Amino acid sequence: MTKYNEIEIQTAKNLLENRFKWLARNKDGKLFAYSVKPSKGVTVWYPIGICDCICNYVPIFQSVRFSDKEPTSIESIVHPQILDDVERRYLSAVIRPFKDRVGCICKTFYTSEYQHIYIVLRDCNYNMYLPIFKKGTMYKGMEFGRSYSLEELGL
Repeated sequence: MTKYNEIEIQTAKNLLENRFKWLARNKDGKLFAYSVKPSKGVTVWYPIGICDCICNYVPIFQSVRFSDKEPTSIESIVHPQILDDVERRYLSAVIRPFKDRVGCICKTFYTSEYQHIYIVLRDCNYNMYLPIFKKGTMYKGMEFGRSYSLEELGL
């Protein structure tokens, strides 16, 4: 999961407002925004729709590289996924029987070396604790101690 700074996130928001959906960097280092997903050539990404060079020499979106197999979705910069696909499937299956009663989901400590996920149910004073895991090995996109809504987690 790539972290973007505030300038990059604001730039991505502006690009989305202008109907750009993809970012890709050519082999020469120039960064382009595309309205339609481009295809990769030997030294450049080929546009199918509208494209615009947004950066020649300013160090922005350093994580977007020519070596990337796919262009970067601007939507994923503005609204990053917190959970990976496996974590999302697991949590979705766990909460399925009582999804309408979930208040929030949080990552917290179990011991100094272990963490766990707990689920707060709205209509009772009960928290559901999931199995513990070694700190920093799972749910890396979730901030420690922050309460997430189901929508924020893509559930």
